[in-house]
Amino acid sequence: MIPIIMGSLFAMLLAPMNFRLERWRFPRVLAATLSVLISVGVVIAIFSVLINQLIFLGDDLSTMENRLPALLEKTYDYISETFALTKEQQETYIKNQLNLASGRITNMVTMILRSLGMYLFNFVIVITYAILLLIYRDQLRNFVLQLVEKSNSERVQQAAGIIDKTTNVASSYIAGMMIVVLILTVANIIALSVIGVEHALFFGLAAGLLNLIPYVGMVSGSAFPVIYAFLTHDTASVAIITLIYFVVIQHVEAYILTPNITGAKVELSPLATIVALFMGGFIWGIAGMVVFVPILGIAKVVFDNVEELQPYGYLIGIRKK
Repeated sequence: MIPIIMGSLFAMLLAPMNFRLERWRFPRVLAATLSVLISVGVVIAIFSVLINQLIFLGDDLSTMENRLPALLEKTYDYISETFALTKEQQETYIKNQLNLASGRITNMVTMILRSLGMYLFNFVIVITYAILLLIYRDQLRNFVLQLVEKSNSERVQQAAGIIDKTTNVASSYIAGMMIVVLILTVANIIALSVIGVEHALFFGLAAGLLNLIPYVGMVSGSAFPVIYAFLTHDTASVAIITLIYFVVIQHVEAYILTPNITGAKVELSPLATIVALFMGGFIWGIAGMVVFVPILGIAKVVFDNVEELQPYGYLIGIRKK
């Protein structure tokens, strides 16, 4: 089910590009294929940049190695004074935790490597579904209308309007999420460069992409550069400024960017968003955390336009004052 849903969201995101190519007299099959391939090229380029930056980050770990002994010594002294634990007790505890963590990390890496082939296979399946959904979108639309006509012929026009509006709003909503990610990525890279955090491109791009996962992504995306700044600079001022920046930009995203770019299309309550986030994570893991919120947004569009379902749209939406 994950490839089908992700393929559907991908197709909705690419619908405007596909429509434009068709208006330029491209055949539908060629327009759908080009839309998907161009987007895949962009995705591959983004991940190539991330991987290259991650390699450069690994080369600079020597800076952290030189600072860690002094930092650990200060930490030992603080814990000894505060909690009355000797340095030997602290080292013993850390060694035990590292031994446990090393085994877990090894198992995790092994699992990721084993799953890499499956991820690539699913990626190809998602691309294939997106192309096919763009090609056969009229047939799918007519199929739904035929089902409605058999149950209630008087509501065919209403159903057609709901399908068109749902498609347009969902496409705009998903595109809006991508625009927010793009704005945050550019802002993060510029801000981290000005602040003086090394590898600003990597941290800014990673924080922007992680913003696709509501709440959890924002916290994890900001934690990594703050920790890195703390470990690689002589004073904590750079880390503190970085932390302040991410707090500010998260408020800008929550109260300005998202409400004005995507909020005009679909307004989901924080409670509904969090429930969708954790349900998605419980059912499908990280992929579920990414796709469940857009799915809920699409469902709200349907709820708001079907009279019998409007109470559900009210339940998951933002209460109007």
